[in-house]
Amino acid sequence: MGAMWTGDNQAAWSHLEGSIPMLLSQNIVGFPFSGADVGGFFGNPDKELLTRWYQAGAFYPFFRGHAHIDTRRREPYLAGPPYTEIMTHALRLRYQLLPAWYTAFHTASVSGEPILRPMWYVHPSDESAFAMDDQFYLAATGLLVKPVTTEGADTVAIYLPPGGESYYDYFTYESYTGAGKSVSMAAPLSKIPVLMREGHVFARKERPRKSSGLMRWDPYTLVVVLGQMGAAEGELYVDDGESFEYQAGAFIHRRFTFAATAEGKGQLVSGDLRTAPGKKTKEFLKRYANVRVEKVVVVGAPSSWAGKTEVKVIEEGMGERMVEMKYHGAAGAKAAWAVVRDPGVGIERSWTVEF
Repeated sequence: MGAMWTGDNQAAWSHLEGSIPMLLSQNIVGFPFSGADVGGFFGNPDKELLTRWYQAGAFYPFFRGHAHIDTRRREPYLAGPPYTEIMTHALRLRYQLLPAWYTAFHTASVSGEPILRPMWYVHPSDESAFAMDDQFYLAATGLLVKPVTTEGADTVAIYLPPGGESYYDYFTYESYTGAGKSVSMAAPLSKIPVLMREGHVFARKERPRKSSGLMRWDPYTLVVVLGQMGAAEGELYVDDGESFEYQAGAFIHRRFTFAATAEGKGQLVSGDLRTAPGKKTKEFLKRYANVRVEKVVVVGAPSSWAGKTEVKVIEEGMGERMVEMKYHGAAGAKAAWAVVRDPGVGIERSWTVEF
């Protein structure tokens, strides 16, 4: 289905707040490509409201700034510092996560699963989550988002389900533990409250471009989010974004799986989810042959990796090689993390990274 929105809303905090449960409802009933007019259709938002709405809108499936012809101009570049810079950051975050968004749209198109997922959808056994309609997960990425919808707020209370799972601040890697209660999270105007739930892998692209079309051949970064179980998985779906050639096999669909080993190490494996090639498959994969993974970020990296400086990469048709890894130990509330720099593996090929 094409995009739909919540109607002609107003430039008011209550309408920003109300957009979240409305979009969750639309996603659940089968209209996932939905959004609300960012900034409000009627009226003139002040700079704080406009900024917070762009931050929320960056996580609307249908992200559109739209207003009545009689309202004042409100393009982000007109707001001035610090608002323009903050809205630019929100826009870049949306573009950065386009691989995850596109994968989510693909999943919705073939399975009907919602793109924005209420807490109860992901945690159906947690009765405390049933009435929650102000925070949500972005598809199967494990990204938990709590938009700021209150004027003047600089903190949010974000609910984490019971079970002891680890959640990490998307931007700082500060760690939180799910215990069936809300935790306080700093949310100054410059920040969107986003947490990463353990057990997930998602893809993003980190080079700022002027359009999504210019990002097509850019390399990928994979983010692996670990916790106590030391395991994670996720998917990536890619096609040309323009034609119907995916119906003839012109697509990439990979599953990334991380599993810990008995020695306290681990393996990240890329496997093919394609059931059978189509007549356009070979041509499409050839076009993407030079699109690589330029970075693997492991959040919640085990302490046993301290001192490790390289990992082994085993790639289909390319043999084995060692590449650089840098480990960053935990500091205060900030979790340990590691970065594999330029493993150089093809996004369309099968490979293994041994830590």
